[in-house]
Amino acid sequence: MSRNFTLITGASSGMGALCAIQFSHSQNLILASENLDELEKVKSQCANSENIILWHCNFATERENISSSLNDLLKSNNVVIDRYLHFAGINKLAPLKMASIQLIDLTFNVNIFSIIEILKTLVKRVNQRALDRVVLISALVRERGNVGNSIYAASKGAINSLVYTLSRELAPIKINALLPGAIEAPMTANLDENYKLEMGKDTPLGWGTPQDVVNYAEFLISDKANWITGQCIFVDGGRNTK
Repeated sequence: MSRNFTLITGASSGMGALCAIQFSHSQNLILASENLDELEKVKSQCANSENIILWHCNFATERENISSSLNDLLKSNNVVIDRYLHFAGINKLAPLKMASIQLIDLTFNVNIFSIIEILKTLVKRVNQRALDRVVLISALVRERGNVGNSIYAASKGAINSLVYTLSRELAPIKINALLPGAIEAPMTANLDENYKLEMGKDTPLGWGTPQDVVNYAEFLISDKANWITGQCIFVDGGRNTK
């Protein structure tokens, strides 16, 4: 008999890693990233490591192999995935006139196309119709906009559209997205200090932490969120209200 697992992508760092460590106390996990060494480090910090499977897959460059790789993982381990959280993401600032085809492809492959390939696989027979809850990570920039961030914002906006549509198409699977604002994370660590200061001033509750997002994600995959689907929820310290 197959065992149920929760899939967490982008689990080698940031919010994905924190999510893995927190969820490992109560769930079987599949942790996905292109960085196998960092995944091993995260696994070593998790509880019940015997119930953790690592999935080494590069969403940026292996789009055509995502589905077959995930298929093979499910079959070889005799598992199914009932919860899926997509923390994998990439953001490289560039004005539109400087955005190369390679940058556009890289951003969309990681931020949206990989989600589509994973979901296509998880709603097929190989996963035994086990999928029940999905949490995707969008971004506040999709709503507010930001100079030099058009490609990233467009990829995150696509996530919101996917949530609205698939929550109807794939019901009763619950599909939601979180839109983090100013979060202290690896992706924001290299931002200009003056820009970070302005973001903090523009956020009523100041900068947030990865834990703020992970806590909300944990709620959405729990039984307490049984009647929530098709929602794109701001986790932004009130920034979107200004």
